[in-house]
Amino acid sequence: MNMKRKVSKSLNIIFIILFILGTTLNSYAATTQQSNTEEYEIAISKEKEFLDNIYNKETENLKVKEISKEISDNNYTEKDVFKTKTLTKNNTEYIYNEFGETQKFDDGEYQGTLNITDIDIETIKNGYYEKIDEKVLNFNNYTDNDLNNIEKEIILNNQTYYLINVEWEAETTENIDGAEVPLTYKGNKKYQTIQKIANPNTYKVTVKYSGRVEKIDTLYNYKIIYENIEKEENVEKEENNIVPIIVVSGIGLTILLIALYNMKNTYIYSKIDKGFKLIKREKLSDKKVSIDITKCKNKSVNNIYAIKVNSIIFKKLKGRTISIVLGNKKKDIVLWNDYYEIKL
Repeated sequence: MNMKRKVSKSLNIIFIILFILGTTLNSYAATTQQSNTEEYEIAISKEKEFLDNIYNKETENLKVKEISKEISDNNYTEKDVFKTKTLTKNNTEYIYNEFGETQKFDDGEYQGTLNITDIDIETIKNGYYEKIDEKVLNFNNYTDNDLNNIEKEIILNNQTYYLINVEWEAETTENIDGAEVPLTYKGNKKYQTIQKIANPNTYKVTVKYSGRVEKIDTLYNYKIIYENIEKEENVEKEENNIVPIIVVSGIGLTILLIALYNMKNTYIYSKIDKGFKLIKREKLSDKKVSIDITKCKNKSVNNIYAIKVNSIIFKKLKGRTISIVLGNKKKDIVLWNDYYEIKL
């Protein structure tokens, strides 16, 4: 009696499972789900408007399946700024003090800090000016005050000076008939020359500041995965597509029950050059929500994988978190859709 009840119960379970599988297969045949991906580069100031537009595009047949974003490489660029000054010195320390070692950059689009990477120095000759140089020389013990005794030109420091004036003064005298008559003379003689003197050099210094600057309005790369659901026409009624029930007994029934119990319901695909390749079948359940693909072959070079769950386990685990494990990497997914593409 107990055996009959067990067989009857087993048959009921098989009937229910096959009925579900039959209607599921019929439903899957009646509906085509295709995913397409679109990529955008959006500034953070436009982010809300962009996301509103994305969700407003949803229709009954077109749903947003997944949205991911990462910071764009276009947020950064290299900038050069040149600054020129005329200085009186050309040593490095003086130049750094005059210019500053860094320069703030902000052109309304990018901002950052630039550093001195090059210094160009051009020497400016500022010509000459002329100056009269005078030399006064003393003399004495001249027996007369005749200019013929005075040199009209002298050379000092390789420069020729010309006599312009002589001042005479009696040095010794003799009283003759009550008058003092000079015996010798002394005095000074003045010479002048025109000197040509160079003006001090100045220096035209151009400093180059260089560095990496960042977008003020940060850019993000958005990837939107859409699910396009197309219903096929002329679908037969579900009840006509139920899988025929095969009545088995004894060992055959046990084998069938074990096979159904162990049926895989989840599929892991690896992204390769030519698309996605199935690398593992797994059975998820209430107690088992993690899939380890560490030992799988044909792993993705770019660590991109896809996970597909069948409709039965999707309904059962919807809203639950499942995990994909690859070595020491782990990706958690909240199951709101039956298909995801992920990067580990």
